[in-house]
Amino acid sequence: MSSKPAILGGKPVSDKKIRFVEITIGDEEKRAVEEIMESKQFVSGEYLEKFEKEFARFIGTKYALAVSNGTDALFLSYLALGLTFSKKIVTTPLTFVASASTIIQAGAIPYFADVNNDFNISPSSIREVIEKEKIDAITVVHMYGKPVEMNEIAEIAKENDLLIIEDAAHAHGAEYKGRKVGTLGDIAAFSLYPTKIIAAGGWGGVITTNSDEIAEKLKLLRAHGELRALMGSKGAYLYRRLGYNMRMSHIEAAIAYYQLKRINKYIERRRKIARLLNERLSDIEGIKIPEENANEKHVYYIYAITIDENKIGWDRDKFVEALNYEGIEARKGYHVPLHKQELFINIQDPAINHFAHINKYPEYSKLTLPMAEQLAKNTVWLPMHPNLSEEDVDKIVNAIIKLISWKRKNN
Repeated sequence: MSSKPAILGGKPVSDKKIRFVEITIGDEEKRAVEEIMESKQFVSGEYLEKFEKEFARFIGTKYALAVSNGTDALFLSYLALGLTFSKKIVTTPLTFVASASTIIQAGAIPYFADVNNDFNISPSSIREVIEKEKIDAITVVHMYGKPVEMNEIAEIAKENDLLIIEDAAHAHGAEYKGRKVGTLGDIAAFSLYPTKIIAAGGWGGVITTNSDEIAEKLKLLRAHGELRALMGSKGAYLYRRLGYNMRMSHIEAAIAYYQLKRINKYIERRRKIARLLNERLSDIEGIKIPEENANEKHVYYIYAITIDENKIGWDRDKFVEALNYEGIEARKGYHVPLHKQELFINIQDPAINHFAHINKYPEYSKLTLPMAEQLAKNTVWLPMHPNLSEEDVDKIVNAIIKLISWKRKNN
C-alpha cells in the first residue's frame, strides 16, 4: 500500500473519524439519573454507599472512598499520610501533571526518577534518587493501564522506610501477580474522569486503603473535617480538623456504580482490541507495541506505541498529524516530561507557586532523564475504547501501513 497520504491530498483511509476515545453510557445510568432528578437528592444517597462498597470489593481493599476527582484523590492521599511540608516524594516525570502537582499542593516536594522503556517508573532510577536525597515516599503511576514492577518498589520502600502511593488513574482492574492495582501500596488514587476505564458522568475519583486510621482521616478531610462524616447527625457542625469539600455527588455515584457493574466487560474488550492491534503491528519495522509480562494484566487505558523516526520516515508530530488526516484520531500524548515543563523550571517563583516562600525545590531544569525524554519524543497514542470495531482496528493499522509505505517508496 503506497497511495498518497491524505495530508498530501490523497483519499483518507477512513471517511468517518475513528475517535481516540468514546464514552459509553448505558440505560441503567440514564434511569438512575432520572430517579435522582425526581427525588432531588443530589448530594447524598444510597448510591454513594453502594458504589464505595462495590469498588472496595472489586479492588480487594477494606475501604474505597469516593471523592470529587482523581486529582483530589491524590491530594487527600498525601494529607492522610502526613506527606506535607518538607516531605520528599519521588515520582515519574512522564505522566499527567497532577501526579506531581498534588505533591506540591500538599506542601511536599517532588523528585523525579527516570522511567523504563515500558513507560513505568524505573526502580534503579528511584534508588539513584534515594542515594542523594532523604526521600519519604514513592508515588508510582501505572502508566496506560500497565502495572508497575511492584516487587522491587516494595523492597526499596521496606529498605528505606518509605510509604507507597499508587496513582491508579489509568489502571482500574489491572493486576500484578494476581493482585489488583490499588492493593499494592499504602494508599491508591483512581480517577473516574469520563475517558477512564469507568466514568462517573462528571469528574469523580476514589481512594482505596486497608488502613482504618487512614480511612477515618479521609472521611474527615473530604468533608470539611466535620464529625458528621464519622458520627452521623450527632456530629453535625462539629469540626475536628481542617478539611475540604471534595465529595462525590449522588448522580456521579449512581453513574459510577452502574459503570462498575460492566467494568470486566470493558476491560476484556480493551484487551481484545489490544491483541488485534498487537497482531497487526508487531511485524512493522520501526513500530514498538506495548508489552504485557506474564505476571501482569494490562488494561490498556491508552494504547501507546513508540516509533523509530528513521525507520518509518516520519517524525512523531507529523506522523500523528498525518494519521488524523487519514481519519484516525491519534495523539502525541505526554510530549513534554514534567521536569521540562515551565511550571517546574520556574517552580521557585512565588508568582506561580506560593509554596516557593517556604520550600526549596530541586533545580528541575538541570535534570537529565534520558528514557523519559526519549519516550516523550517518539510516543504515539492510538484510539482505544470498548466501542472500537474490528473494522476500525483494520483502518487504524491500514493507515499506519499506508503512511510508512508511502514514505519508504518516495524517500
